[in-house]
Amino acid sequence: VQENPTGEVDPTTGQRILREEETLIPGIDRNNFALSTSVSYTIFDGGRNRFAHRASKQSLSGAEMDLQASRAAIRFAVKERYFALLRAGHLLEVDEETLKLSRKRLEEAKAKLEVGVGTRSDVLRLSVAADNAQADLIEGEQSVILARANLNHIIGNEIAQPIDIAPHPGAAADAALPEDSAALIERALPRNPEILQLRHTLEAAQSDLRSVKGERYPRLTSSLSYSRNNQTFDRVYGEFDRNYRLNGGVSLTHELFDGGTRKARVERSQATVQIARVQLEQRKRDIGLAIETAHLDAVRLAKLLRLAKGTVQLAREDLRLAEERYNVGMGRLLEVLDAQVGFTQARSDEVRVRYDLTIALAALDRLTGEHE
Repeated sequence: VQENPTGEVDPTTGQRILREEETLIPGIDRNNFALSTSVSYTIFDGGRNRFAHRASKQSLSGAEMDLQASRAAIRFAVKERYFALLRAGHLLEVDEETLKLSRKRLEEAKAKLEVGVGTRSDVLRLSVAADNAQADLIEGEQSVILARANLNHIIGNEIAQPIDIAPHPGAAADAALPEDSAALIERALPRNPEILQLRHTLEAAQSDLRSVKGERYPRLTSSLSYSRNNQTFDRVYGEFDRNYRLNGGVSLTHELFDGGTRKARVERSQATVQIARVQLEQRKRDIGLAIETAHLDAVRLAKLLRLAKGTVQLAREDLRLAEERYNVGMGRLLEVLDAQVGFTQARSDEVRVRYDLTIALAALDRLTGEHE
């Protein structure tokens, strides 16, 4: 149905008169080609996009710091179990030497008894000492197996897999102790990955809050589009400076009423910022306490290590003198056994303190950001 001219003219207006008629229009097939491209740019949005981008960057940096903190924790765990295995191995060497010495004395006592210069009580005492040394050796072997299993577990090996580790002397008695704890804490704050991760989290929350607050401002956007449309292919994909339409515009949009959702998002973002700030301050306090504890422990162990070295030397001399007195008939076997127990205990204590100090220093390195 369309309006067709009748050939008559309105005498008043002088315009042709049209009549609505049903018209049959045959179907026509036409090709149509089109090409268009457009670009838009936000001129002003109250900082929403800018602060949202900044928040995303801070979140990414925080995730990287979290990964670094996890790696530092794994490195320390490997070091701790590595030193624990070395400590167990050195303690096992002490037990082996003690058992070897006990068996040697037992054989000597049996030989003396056979020639009539020894006593049966000495043989019995030395036999008990050898059995005790054997029991200590069994426990030492189990400790080595358990320490090896723990190290295999942390590095991803099979639990019972044999493993060769490089020797390490452990901390020396005259090792330079770290500076005072206050200096360590001051050095750790800008380097500890856990603190850095929480700082990035706080900065991301602050940027997100600014982005949400930017929603109160209107958004100003500009746009530009270029389009072409024709039934002829060459007129669309050729001579781009002709037969085209170029449209440009600027729009200003602002949400007048949102039912309070924007206010709720602002309050939620403010709470997130406050939580992140509290977590950061609490973590600083936790790191400070951990550094203070580890520093005091390192100082204590360093002092104990120096005492332990002196104790080992004294116990070795006591054992030598007790053996000499016993060999010349001026001492008792019980004195020799007591001196041997004291010497073994002193050596074991020295090994334990040496590696405990090594682990304490490694813990300080982790807390202060010294991971390598």
